[in-house]
Amino acid sequence: MDVKYINPFIAGFLNVCSMLGLAGLQRTGLVKRAKLQTVKDVNVIIGLAGDIKGNVVLSMPESTACNIASTMMGGMPVAQFDLMPKSALCELANMAAGNSVSRFEELGLLVNITPPTLVNGKKVISLVSQVETLAIQFNGTQGTLELNVALEI
Repeated sequence: MDVKYINPFIAGFLNVCSMLGLAGLQRTGLVKRAKLQTVKDVNVIIGLAGDIKGNVVLSMPESTACNIASTMMGGMPVAQFDLMPKSALCELANMAAGNSVSRFEELGLLVNITPPTLVNGKKVISLVSQVETLAIQFNGTQGTLELNVALEI
C-alpha cells in the first residue's frame, strides 16, 4: 500500500484531534494485517467511495473512548459510555475522515465518505473487510487507539 494514500488519513486524524484538544497523541506503531478486523471495545467505521474505495476504522478501548469524549465535551466527566460519548466519537471519526479526504483533492482524487457506524461491545470481533489493512497505533493522554486503513487501490 503506497504511503501517499495513508499519510492523508494520519494527517487528517492528527489535525482534527489537535483542534478538539486531544493533545499529546504520538504514533507508537504500525501493523500490517491481511484483513480489516478489530477486537477493541469501540470501533467507528467510515466507508470510502470514489477514486479510492475501502474503509477506515477508529478503534479503541472503552476507557479511551470515554476519556476522548470527556475532552471533546470540555472536560465533562463521562462515567458511562452512553449515547452522548458515542455521538462524540462518531463526530470525531467523521471530522477526521472529512479532513483526510479533502487532502486527496490535492492529489487530484475525488473520495466520498459514508456516515459513521459505531460498533461497541466487550469481546466483539468486527470483521469489516477482507482487504489488506494498515493499523496505525497511537497513544496519548486519553489512552491508546488505532487508526485502521483498508483501501482497495
